[in-house]
Amino acid sequence: MDRLYERSSRRCEAGSLDPAVRDAIAAHAEAHQLGDVLGAARWCCATRSVRLKRPGLLMRLTKSGDPDKEHTTVALILPRYLVVAVAGEQRGVHVRSIRLEDVSVGRGLASAIDTGVSATGLWTGTTEPASFYIGLGDDADGRAFLDTLRGAITEVKST
Repeated sequence: MDRLYERSSRRCEAGSLDPAVRDAIAAHAEAHQLGDVLGAARWCCATRSVRLKRPGLLMRLTKSGDPDKEHTTVALILPRYLVVAVAGEQRGVHVRSIRLEDVSVGRGLASAIDTGVSATGLWTGTTEPASFYIGLGDDADGRAFLDTLRGAITEVKST
């Protein structure tokens, strides 16, 4: 199968993020009492995703397809949380977070045709466990982020 997105990841400083993304992350952190998320980030990864194909007719009719030709995913690893923000022109900025002790990561169904990881668990503000696919580039920074995330999860769960 063909890939759905062209993705490239880069490690960055949380302070260098787009101001709208930084503000949305800070608002989410305040709403969920996560503390200084941007200052506490151990690892910050920004992934640029460019959709390679137009969504199918059914997805366009039901508006269930990706509305943006291009979007950015920012993932921050904190001492006890993973925070993910997705930003696109049509979708705006959406932020979610999950405790590292509550998350499990795996390849998921989408990884057969895409690069990234599926994070499953009880996301902040929800009452049911859910999976969220975090697109990552198949590059050095994307792989390093995933290795760091797995290590952080293992560290938190073993203490």
